[in-house]
Amino acid sequence: MSVGYTPTYQLPIQAGGKIGYEDATATVSLTGLPDNVHLAGAIDGYYAIEETLAHGRHQGQKAAQLCGLAVAKLVEEPARTAASPSHPWPIFPHPDGKDFVDFDEDLQVKDIRNAVGDGYRELELVKRYSTVGMGPSQGRHAALATARLVADKTDRSVAQIGVTTARPPFTAEKIAVLAGRQFDPKRKTAMHYRHEEFGVEWLLAGNWVRPAYYPNKDRKQAKDCIDFEVNNARNNVGIVDVSTLGGLDVRGPDAAEFLNRMYTFAYAKLPVGKTRYLLMTNEAGTVIDDGVACRLADDYFYITATTTGVERIYRNMLWWNAQWQLDVDIVNVTSAYSALNLAGPNARKVLEKLTSDIDCSSEAFPYLAYREGTVAGIPARLFRVGFVGELGYEIHVPSRYGEALWDAVMEAGAEFDIHPFGLEAQRVMRLEKGHVIVGQDTDGLTSPEELDMTWAIAKKKFFVGKRSLQIRDKQLSERKLIGFTVKDDPANPILESNLVIRDGKIAGFVTSVCQSPTLNKTIGLAYAAREDAKIGSEIELRLSNGSTIAAQVISPHFYDPENKRQEL
Repeated sequence: MSVGYTPTYQLPIQAGGKIGYEDATATVSLTGLPDNVHLAGAIDGYYAIEETLAHGRHQGQKAAQLCGLAVAKLVEEPARTAASPSHPWPIFPHPDGKDFVDFDEDLQVKDIRNAVGDGYRELELVKRYSTVGMGPSQGRHAALATARLVADKTDRSVAQIGVTTARPPFTAEKIAVLAGRQFDPKRKTAMHYRHEEFGVEWLLAGNWVRPAYYPNKDRKQAKDCIDFEVNNARNNVGIVDVSTLGGLDVRGPDAAEFLNRMYTFAYAKLPVGKTRYLLMTNEAGTVIDDGVACRLADDYFYITATTTGVERIYRNMLWWNAQWQLDVDIVNVTSAYSALNLAGPNARKVLEKLTSDIDCSSEAFPYLAYREGTVAGIPARLFRVGFVGELGYEIHVPSRYGEALWDAVMEAGAEFDIHPFGLEAQRVMRLEKGHVIVGQDTDGLTSPEELDMTWAIAKKKFFVGKRSLQIRDKQLSERKLIGFTVKDDPANPILESNLVIRDGKIAGFVTSVCQSPTLNKTIGLAYAAREDAKIGSEIELRLSNGSTIAAQVISPHFYDPENKRQEL
């Protein structure tokens, strides 16, 4: 339906003008425009064609003068002699059809009147309640009709009601126009330039620039470099920059209770100076993060989170504690620390050369222990972990000492032929060990039971997701994460995301796979039908070229299943 003419007032309003409405003449007026904005034609009250053209020339000359251009003879501003074509036409129901106000949103007169009847007397509230003016036309044919209906229903004038705010863009924009710059800066660790000096191929992990592997004149192919780095760490000693790991300080009288609620494991009785694995689920019981908790004091924990997940986990913690109101402080200290993992059979020998106040013997510093002291004269937090399956120490120091720590460890390890390893080698070694990566070996539905990680769930305490896991345990999913290998490597390699097929239907997919330089065979992790998850079973993999290959289900702990090497 139509209730009169409305000028194109959106752009002047965006420039700062104010819109008014004269009820007697049913005309729109604009005031308060900046000096450098000039209106011409019907929007400024000119309706006759001659007057509109003259007014356009007059306003154009004024704009030119404002720009410093010479104007030979200024056209005088014409008088307004023509009456407005609009007038306060009455609104009355159609005898046979429907009375539409907004064709985009399929709204009728009764919808606007019902909105006012429900208590929404202001035009902006009517708009949000009914969605009038929110379609492609952005109120161009509905704004005035809506204002008049609201005015009539509330016994006010349109001048008192006003019109809804006009916001940019005025016309539809293509997404390509809005692309612009990416405000997502790349992050570098404090050891970044040491990697660069050593010679490195980079990759992006979240926002972080991380070493993928270290080529040299003897090893230029990626596979050769990665295999060398794996073998050196397995048989000698290597270091990897793990500064990108998320770091969170959790301290306060309720720190242990807070971790008990946020993570599936129990931490109240964790002794000071010990570490424990962290596994986090959301309200649906889905695995969303993991890490390590180190107990520094009765009321103080230092915990790690995944590289790409720490910001989300930090927000998650703040959100939950806003409800629980526990007496605890949570601080994201990721950028405050640099860290490296010293791993391999000779790792203890290298560390002993760098510290005099930490007893590095296996009796004094056992697996999963936490210690504080100095490394190369730098105050450090150390904990023994085994993500790559070897004797290993994570060393965390203030970020300003990152390069100094790297230099000291490389110098101390020179006699043992120490060599850094990149993210690719680390991923191979953790796969050989059967350790999952959250986000790669998990998806938006993965439960701890599917990962065979029920050992990380405390039965007698509350944690986020516990109730959902209890419900899910009553009706298990149709899949399990399994380890697999193949007897003969196919010509077309097995890749991550290749499908697992059962009876011609998709039963799962490959999450991680590699040609293991330690075991000299292809190994991988994949989701398969629960019926095929038993060790010794056979599964069918569909490769990228459409061909299929049989794979054997084996323990996902491919390397050192008894954990003897990491507990040296």
